[in-house]
Amino acid sequence: MITSDDVKRRLWNGAETLRGSMDASRYKDYMLGLMFYKFLSDKTLNEVKHLLGQEDIAYEEVLEQYEEIYIETGDGILELILQNIGYVVEPEYLYHSWLRDINSGNFEVQKVTDSFSNFERTMESKANSKEFSGLFSTSSLDLSDTALGSNLNERSKNITSLILLFADLDMVRLQESDILGDAYEYLIGMFAMESGKKAGEFYTPRQVSEVMAQIITENHDISSIYDPTVGSGSLLLTVGNKLNKRSKRNLYYYGQEKNTSTYNLARMNLIL
Repeated sequence: MITSDDVKRRLWNGAETLRGSMDASRYKDYMLGLMFYKFLSDKTLNEVKHLLGQEDIAYEEVLEQYEEIYIETGDGILELILQNIGYVVEPEYLYHSWLRDINSGNFEVQKVTDSFSNFERTMESKANSKEFSGLFSTSSLDLSDTALGSNLNERSKNITSLILLFADLDMVRLQESDILGDAYEYLIGMFAMESGKKAGEFYTPRQVSEVMAQIITENHDISSIYDPTVGSGSLLLTVGNKLNKRSKRNLYYYGQEKNTSTYNLARMNLIL
């Protein structure tokens, strides 16, 4: 069983792949963005498993069945998944489809960009939702950035390495056991001081967030919480986690953030 420490070590090793080629705040964004997209893909395939009544089959096998159902029913299967979990990734654009292309030698970086764009379009058109709008914007995840490599081959190699980093992680199970959220916090905190030097940003240490959350949640009747410098959203989440299930379910989160990539990170964190 994969532990929180296992995931943290993997994140650190992944950071080594890009260390020296770009600022820490940038490769943090790439790693967290890919982790989040893997979560969306895993969640989609988990729902397909549920609909098929085959909870124990491997993701590779369920991907093939999902593709067959999509060919037969078109948007029907997409709308059903969307109705059940609130979002959906089309078969062609799943993280697992990238992995299959990598294994067959047919992977192209453009497919990742296309996947991000397709997901946002799907959510806007089918769900009439802007919840995911701009979440994978090029300001946060620019796969043509020369910092990823001076040419297409180098960029493809680095991006492929990061994609493979999370290949065997079941993000849904990690999220259910809070390991995924813990990994997000770890990666954010690990690079916070370095990334904040140039951006003028400051990360609230976990210990400080815990104390503030304990003070705030002494009154369990709170219905909303606001952070004027929300950053990654960790303070909001820490407060929410201190409340009982009933209070947490009725809690509204508010925050503002100037930096677009940090704002998108907070959105990912809250969705998780």
